[in-house]
Formats: sequence, structure tokens, C-alpha cells
Amino acid sequence: MTKGGLSLDHVGFMVRDLDAGAARWRDLGFQLAARSPQMGATPDGAVMAPWATANHCAMFERGYLELIGITDPTKHNPWTAFLDRFEGIHITAFRCPEAETAYAALAQRIDGFDPPLQRRRDAPYGDGVREFRFRNIFSQDALFPEGRFIVIEHQTPEVIWQPALMTHPNGAVSFEEVVFCAEPGSPTQGRLEAIIGAEADGGHIALPGGGVATVLSPADYAARFDGAAAPDLPCAAAVVIGVDDMAKPAACLESSGIMSKRSSDGTLFVSADDANGGIVAFRPV
Repeated sequence: MTKGGLSLDHVGFMVRDLDAGAARWRDLGFQLAARSPQMGATPDGAVMAPWATANHCAMFERGYLELIGITDPTKHNPWTAFLDRFEGIHITAFRCPEAETAYAALAQRIDGFDPPLQRRRDAPYGDGVREFRFRNIFSQDALFPEGRFIVIEHQTPEVIWQPALMTHPNGAVSFEEVVFCAEPGSPTQGRLEAIIGAEADGGHIALPGGGVATVLSPADYAARFDGAAAPDLPCAAAVVIGVDDMAKPAACLESSGIMSKRSSDGTLFVSADDANGGIVAFRPV
């Protein structure tokens, strides 16, 4: 990751049924980390209490995908408003080297982000758990209709980027691109340029530390992904995963009976209906 620059870290897909969602991603050829319960603030004033949700992550050599779903509906669910909107991609996270420095620069470019917040949780590690520490700079949801943005400083990256978790049947090695869909003239591209600190070139914003954020109109999104429509506007609607051999995802999809298509740029992709609410595309790297 380039010193001082942001890189594409992860996106968070949200589903109502975590078991079904995890099964689907395994069918797509992803190896998933063990389930990890989520914790945080609750309406009763608790600072770190169990939430209704847990997650699984698909870890790559660069970046990862996070799948969040409900496991105990009796507990507080901080993601209710997002799930009420649609199942799919609601979190976009960019990695920074150091949170305080990143926040100072971010605050000069755009309003609506809270100061860094220290977070920690027990993450599955081998046959046990280890403490995972990170600092999050959260966007204020009311100001960002695209979903939740996070700028994250990983303080213990070795806890989640475990070598044993980074070999996938589909050959995934990197998180290459997140694709947003927004109406022409929408402020979405401007917001992303301000968050990332870089200008778009033809709708593509290259992050200094690696990865790309793209903003497409509904017409351009449909043209790229064979007539697909985003679930709502504006939103993050697709991800592109780099693989070491295109024969691997093709074999996984055929074995699972999942239909795939080719996008206008030649990537192999799976529809949002078949991939937990967001298009998942694969391209060689």
C-alpha cells in the first residue's frame, strides 16, 4: 500500500440468512473464514454488547469480501435500515496506513465523517481466537445514500489475513474493483473522489494504494453487465475479483450449477440474484 494513500480494503454484503449466504459464496468458489459474532454499541447504552449479526470473510492477498447476516434476531441489529433497503452491498471500506493522519486529510476534503474509533473483537484464528484490533473512520449514514463508507487502519492484519484462508477454489487473489451505480449528474462520483483523494478518469477512480472505485450510470451499468439493473440508486452494486486462472471460477460455477455471463469488458460474472445481492465478477490478474 502506498504510504499515505488509501487502498481498496473490502466491501460488506448484508443478507438476512447468513447460513444461506455463506453456502452461496462457497458455491461461487470462495473459502470463508469461520463465523465471527459482531459486537458494538446498543440502544441501552452498552458500549460493546453482542449484536444480532455475525460475519464470514473471504480473504485475498489484497483485500477481502465480508458477508454479514442475522444469527440472533432477538438482539440489536444496527443494520436494519440497510437490510430494509435491499440485500446486497452496503459497506465500502478503504484502508489507510494510520487513522489520525487519514482523518485529518479526509476532513479537509469532505464533511460527514466521524473521528477514528478504536475497535477490537475476537476473531477466529486456527482452532481458537485472537484479538483483532483496528481503527474505523465511519461516514455519517444520513449524508451518504450510497451506503456506509469506512476508512480503516488495520492494527493486527495478521490476525485476519491468515495464509490458510487465502487459497480459494475459484483462484481469487485480489479485490480489484467496486462498482457504484448512480444517475447521471449524481454527486456520488464527487463524493468518492473526495473520500479517496483522487480524480476520476472516465468514471474510474484509481486508489493510490491499489484498487479502483467506478461510478456508472444505469445505462452504462446495464451495458457492462448484460442488461443488469442495480437494486437501488445510488448504491454499490458489483465487485470485481482478480483470479490467478480463469478456468477456476468457471469450473466452480459449472460444478455448482450457477449461470455465468461475460461482461462488456470480458470479465466472467454472476448476477446479483445468484451472489447475495451484488454482481460478482472475475478477471485474470
